[in-house]
Amino acid sequence: MSAEARAPRSEAERFARFCLVGGIGFVTDAGLMALCIHGFGCGPFAARAVSFTVAVLVTFLLNRSLSFADLRGRPVLSALAGYLLVQAFGFACNMLVFALAILRLPEPFSAPLAALALASAVALVLNYAGARLLVFSRVGSRVDLSSAPELR
Repeated sequence: MSAEARAPRSEAERFARFCLVGGIGFVTDAGLMALCIHGFGCGPFAARAVSFTVAVLVTFLLNRSLSFADLRGRPVLSALAGYLLVQAFGFACNMLVFALAILRLPEPFSAPLAALALASAVALVLNYAGARLLVFSRVGSRVDLSSAPELR
């Protein structure tokens, strides 16, 4: 199937695909984090560093082929470098929320899986905006957000 045939028909469909890919990334992240903690005896922060890295690579490949299939103008290594930068910022926000949840919230919210879910939800909007506007935008084009709802 060609990139055009897989292309989302609207920004809402693109975001829905991004969320689906994010769900796959979350399962990858959570599964590997649990394996590292319970199978290998890692602490939650070390486990998260491993699981997040793998999840980012999985989501890059899936987002490039599904969510942003029609916006693949950049070479794969250039797009991956941009995606890694966006994800690094998202990771910093994600880890801040993750750490605050573990260190400051009461049970059950301070459990690693609950903290991961909260952190992932917070980072979703930042990651989508970065991927859409910085990594997978057409060179020389602007995203038309005139139809997007205003945030008040």
